[in-house]
Amino acid sequence: MQAGDWQSLGKIVSSPGVFTEVIHLFLARALTAVPARAEAHEVIEVHWRPWAEALRMARDGEIDDAKTLAGLLRAQASVAP
Repeated sequence: MQAGDWQSLGKIVSSPGVFTEVIHLFLARALTAVPARAEAHEVIEVHWRPWAEALRMARDGEIDDAKTLAGLLRAQASVAP
């Protein structure tokens, strides 16, 4: 997908005190489909979910990846009325 609009959701530190890795989070909007250009060694599996379902999955522990949880939480706050 290609995004026509990018909104920064800030950054998170994955393992403070252990690593210096910083993850920058973005909310991408105005998406259009483009041909995939994955590297030969990449294995990417995409799961499209409705917004409400993704938030429910995060609350229920079905999504347990920290960067995804942080991104969903910050995106929810960003798009809330």
